[in-house]
Amino acid sequence: MLTKTLHTSLAAALLLAFSATQVSAFSFAPGSLEANMNNNTLQVEYDRPMVGTSNLHTNASLLYTEEYSNSALVGTLGLQGVETDGRTYRAAIGGRLYLIDAPSTDYGAAMAFGGLFYHVLPGAQRVSMGGYGWYAPPVTSFSNTEKVYELGARVAYRAIQNTDIFLGYRHLRLKSDKGFDDALEKGMHLGFRLNF
Repeated sequence: MLTKTLHTSLAAALLLAFSATQVSAFSFAPGSLEANMNNNTLQVEYDRPMVGTSNLHTNASLLYTEEYSNSALVGTLGLQGVETDGRTYRAAIGGRLYLIDAPSTDYGAAMAFGGLFYHVLPGAQRVSMGGYGWYAPPVTSFSNTEKVYELGARVAYRAIQNTDIFLGYRHLRLKSDKGFDDALEKGMHLGFRLNF
């Protein structure tokens, strides 16, 4: 079981690092906030464009899971180039720093690279679908972490103006130098995304 001190330290480090990326560019710029969960997992993510840039976004997320009778806390900090027309699609390519406090691994960090793509279905302007993928090879994995990958997909419905509800699937896998080589979280989840 993870200690409260480790959880608090990881969450504080994540918030401080995200705040540091925003110091010189703070404003009430448009962004999004989303949350998703299932019986064993809860994730919250915040995304916003960087002021003074045309298409760079920063984001931070925190995922807590009790899958497989163990608990794990995974925080991410990301920087991506984003392309969107605001109505029909959204694409991004970039990097994400994973900070991990998980069973059988103690702790670790990894710099992953990847992207996402979501598109509104033709003829169904309220429905969109797409997916994402992130991969951190051994050369960008540190401490007790050997490699990390995360894959996901979702179908979303624009329920009201600027708010989507979605059904998604996530597979987050970790390999550590302590012999752990399994999914930290794998399965379906329900969520919502607020765009502001």
